[in-house]
Amino acid sequence: MIVDSFAWIEFLRGTPLEPAIRRQLAAADVVATPDLVLAEVARKLARDGISRAIAGRKLRDISTLSNVAPVTIDVALGVARADDDLRANAKARGLDRPGLADAVVLSTTRTLNGKVLTGDAHFRGLPETEWLGP
Repeated sequence: MIVDSFAWIEFLRGTPLEPAIRRQLAAADVVATPDLVLAEVARKLARDGISRAIAGRKLRDISTLSNVAPVTIDVALGVARADDDLRANAKARGLDRPGLADAVVLSTTRTLNGKVLTGDAHFRGLPETEWLGP
């Protein structure tokens, strides 16, 4: 199970999706978080006014609950295809273009032969997606 920024933010905030995320994490054989997701979560926490010390604790929690997956050469080489697939999906759904982080998450998911746990609309409908929400 690859956990993206959307899922971690929902988990850390304790939103109504948190119990479903907790169940998914507990059921997974392996849980991984792309390293770029840590940066996205840190940025979001800072924008929400969370102190650096608390944000650091939350990022350490993520690192304890999952393996942090680096951007390897295989992941980097898969980003272009992942980006193409995400852009096509976004266009078909009338969404804004996805960012680089989404392509890294999808490429990491494919490289590790996993599923991405998310509620980010850019991933909705992709075969690699474990969808959170309705």
